[in-house]
Amino acid sequence: MTGLIIDFVADYVCPWCWIGRYRLELALNHLRQEQPNLPVRISLRPFELNPDMPAEGMARDAYAAAKFGSLEAAQGMWARVASVAAMEELEIKFETITRQPNTLNAHRLVAWASTHGRGLALSARLYPAFFREGADLGDLATLAQLAGEVGLPVDEATAFLASDLGVDDTRRMLDAAQKGGIDGVPVYIFNRKTSVIGAQPLERLLEAMGQALQPAANA
Repeated sequence: MTGLIIDFVADYVCPWCWIGRYRLELALNHLRQEQPNLPVRISLRPFELNPDMPAEGMARDAYAAAKFGSLEAAQGMWARVASVAAMEELEIKFETITRQPNTLNAHRLVAWASTHGRGLALSARLYPAFFREGADLGDLATLAQLAGEVGLPVDEATAFLASDLGVDDTRRMLDAAQKGGIDGVPVYIFNRKTSVIGAQPLERLLEAMGQALQPAANA
């Protein structure tokens, strides 16, 4: 194996995915120090935490009460997640989120951005937009604006989102994740042979990367 391919399966409204993405970058920084010439490619794979979410999304409080039993229960859980994120210097402000979005369009826009070399940048921008700024990731104008912030043409992003381009491909990838047994995120798959589930610590990610980079044993 001459390089490292990372399939990162995530959803942009999953706080653990933001934490997991941050930890992945830390792990890659460590790996690059040890192997500066190692080719690394990150492939972003979509997942929907709420596949039955209406296309227009729903009020955050109503979503929280339905998913967690009550708003109070949700707030307690969010506080714990925010404290973990803070240890990674990630600021999560759940109180800014007023809308729980359907993320299909966010995923297909990232796929489109990847064809323009900005997929990783846009995906990295979506997490703080939602968790720190309370942006509605189901709103097409908001998504186009965020694309513009990472150097993509806003008019082209707007036209893409107004079309059906990429919808079928994104849905196929979502179905593939489900059929592959993925029912929670983040998931990291290294070189298509070593997988890690959940926002694991840096040490675990480095261990999995090392395992994936080992040559296959001779039969």
